[in-house]
Amino acid sequence: MDSLGSRARWLAPLLAVGALLLTGTGAAVADPDLSPDPVPGVENLTPLPGARYARAPLVSADGTTAYVGAIEATGTKLYVVDTQTGEVTAEVPTRAGRWAGPMAFGARGRLIYLVTEDTLNVIDTATDTLRASIPVPDQPRPPGTRPGSLSRMAISPDGTTVYLDQSGPHDNGPSAGPSRLLVFSTARRAFTAAVPLPGESPRDIVVRPNGRDVYVVGDVGLVHLTTSAGVPKVVRTIAATGFVDELALTPDGRRLYALSKPDGRAALVGLMRDDVLETIDFRSDSAPVLSPAVSQDGTRLYVLVDDHRTAPKVLSYDTATNTQVTDETVTDFAVERASGLTVGPDGETLYLTGTHYADDPGVYLQIVGF
Repeated sequence: MDSLGSRARWLAPLLAVGALLLTGTGAAVADPDLSPDPVPGVENLTPLPGARYARAPLVSADGTTAYVGAIEATGTKLYVVDTQTGEVTAEVPTRAGRWAGPMAFGARGRLIYLVTEDTLNVIDTATDTLRASIPVPDQPRPPGTRPGSLSRMAISPDGTTVYLDQSGPHDNGPSAGPSRLLVFSTARRAFTAAVPLPGESPRDIVVRPNGRDVYVVGDVGLVHLTTSAGVPKVVRTIAATGFVDELALTPDGRRLYALSKPDGRAALVGLMRDDVLETIDFRSDSAPVLSPAVSQDGTRLYVLVDDHRTAPKVLSYDTATNTQVTDETVTDFAVERASGLTVGPDGETLYLTGTHYADDPGVYLQIVGF
């Protein structure tokens, strides 16, 4: 049996991708006055025993630890992985249920917020223990229907507010009512507001660096909310993006890429006027496109492509021209199917979660340097 670790091949070096600034996924941001430069992860393929599905990981500001939310047969769990040895150092059970949703670091990475079914879990990263589980407030819904799913999360740049989007209620079928944006105070450790959203199926959230502008996407397009008056308020809806699954914000907060997974395209939106500047076709031949990320210097957009038939690959695009840089394509990962991609805080390490079926079947975290 061939080793999975021998199957990953990087075809060309990529430009560095910066850490995400408390936007709900990715890497925690180090305080330059308190933390040394982040260290790269060592190339490893780490099995996540018992996991049936894993989310894209979070990576600590010093680059030494990766956190992976996973679904198991008996519930949900957070796996803690040493990025230098590739070993699982802790497993933090959250609760029974079949959904490990979005995750985000709290301020300075001291806490992790992890959504499971109808619950926001707070995990202490110093002790790798579950500190609290806060029920999500029920939503207004017709009799006989169930609460909508909690899709994504974002945290304000100052770490004081968590935003969660929730689809409309349903009866085990399509949503049967309006969606909403939930607001959670990290200081009070309580939900403080629920704001109705246009549409029924929100998918992703980002917060601009100014902390005042929140963008939520889904079936109606891109929804702009402002927090200037405290509770978020809808400013406008940009329907020209079409249905959107995921967002990637540029480091200066002036533009974002609104990605549609099944369509294999992204709308580039200018946030000064909330207008669609152009549309990028990734030419993925109907393969799902996911996990968009913009480099720290803003010159590259990366997306993960997985057609569920061949090994996943990463595409690189020049953000000045929004054209593909073909010699920066990454291919032949060890896992057969990818579920998420994160770039480490050193800008030189990728963390991929995925599943392998042929040899050594299971769910893995793959760490690759570039």
